[in-house]
Amino acid sequence: MESERHLRDHLAIKLEKSNEAQRLQRDLFANANILDRTLSGWLSQLATIRRLAEALGDEALVAAIDQWTTELGSLQGNFRSLDGLRGISERLASGWHAVPEGFDEAVAAFENMVADLPDQTATVDAQTFLATAQIRLADFRENMRADKAADLAVAAATCAYTTYCEVMDAELEALYDDVQQDFSTFYRLINEDDEGEFTAKLSPSAGKLDFDVNFYERGLYPPGAFHSEGHQDSMGVCLYLALMKRLFGNQFTFALLDDVVMSVDTGHRYQFCKLLKTHFKDTQFIITTHDRTWAEQMKSAGLVTGKTSLRFHSWTIDTGPLVESNVEVWDEIKTALDKNKVGVAAAALRRHLEYVSRHLADQLGAAVVFRGDGGYELNDLLPPVLARFKTICGKAADAAQSWGNDKGKAEATALKFKLSASNAASSVEQWAINKAVHYNEWENFGKRDFAPVANAFRELLECFRCERCESWLFVTPRHKPISLRCACDAVSLNLESKLR
Repeated sequence: MESERHLRDHLAIKLEKSNEAQRLQRDLFANANILDRTLSGWLSQLATIRRLAEALGDEALVAAIDQWTTELGSLQGNFRSLDGLRGISERLASGWHAVPEGFDEAVAAFENMVADLPDQTATVDAQTFLATAQIRLADFRENMRADKAADLAVAAATCAYTTYCEVMDAELEALYDDVQQDFSTFYRLINEDDEGEFTAKLSPSAGKLDFDVNFYERGLYPPGAFHSEGHQDSMGVCLYLALMKRLFGNQFTFALLDDVVMSVDTGHRYQFCKLLKTHFKDTQFIITTHDRTWAEQMKSAGLVTGKTSLRFHSWTIDTGPLVESNVEVWDEIKTALDKNKVGVAAAALRRHLEYVSRHLADQLGAAVVFRGDGGYELNDLLPPVLARFKTICGKAADAAQSWGNDKGKAEATALKFKLSASNAASSVEQWAINKAVHYNEWENFGKRDFAPVANAFRELLECFRCERCESWLFVTPRHKPISLRCACDAVSLNLESKLR
């Protein structure tokens, strides 16, 4: 036990001495680092002073600095290890940074040399001023050259812009003059009944176009100021036509007009047809509309004919619009019959009858039994149309008799008789349509069997058309008809009887 205790005490003493040695070593290196940094600072300062002494030619100071630098440099690496510190311990104790002999005298001589140097402050200031002035002069000259180049560029750009504006204004003014003259001419033609002195003025203004029109000789105003929607619509079409004529000249050969006269009244629509026929004889117009009256007016005005017009009906997303031509359908039926294709002819005839019956039911206000699915067939449409037209003809004859209009009575009676005769013939032949369309029995029909059927229905439909303009007859107004007429008024039968 005593040996173990003795060993423990011995080890404790050793550990205490080891910790003490470690603390001494740590303090030693901390102080050595301070000395090392100090030494590095002195060496840096000596190097700076040496450069100055060398520049002034003081060889004595340069030699003294080199000697001291060498002595100090030999100590620098020893501060970083314990062996190094042990090796320089005596020097550290005796003054390791001692100034070499003769160093102070060399420094004093150098100070006197520096003091004897002439004052260069004014020279340095002058040099600095001249250098700065040279830089600024170079910048000024460069800016002057750039400014001159910019002035030349501005002058060139201004000249180009002025020339461009002058040429553009001249061209635009010429364009505006031509367009406004043609525009005024076209608009006066459409509205020659009440605006025969119409004029217009187009002028450029601050990047935009000022457009003013005459309002009944009361001055020039924007179109929206006093003119109605119908007049503004007709102005838009006239302006478009005038601009196309000015831009394309004789090359204006095709145009598409989609419902361009929806707001224009009936009388002016006829004048619009006259405008297209008079001033644009060499232009092909494709005119689309939802207005059936306007379509008939174009026919009656001679702008289009039955052969140059098409009607779309029963449009679906799968099949598109079905096209109906009142004239070509009979040629189609005849062609099919010439090839003895009775089924094709029967289908074309039935489709045409259903289309015309639908149209006439609307035109005449026939009492068709309503179907929610809209799937009206020929038997749903044609009988009510025939009954309605027969009633209208009877009312026209009675009205003419009440007014003592023998001519009107004769026309209404003749139309009613023609309808009865044609209806009788078509009724006899109608059975052949369904047979030929819906069954294979059409194979037993020949051209001679089906041709009378087609002729009978053609004669029946002719009872509903005007012989002059080929338009379908219609009643007006729809809710309470007072007349039966066509588009050109060749057929115009009064339906109101004289009050007694």
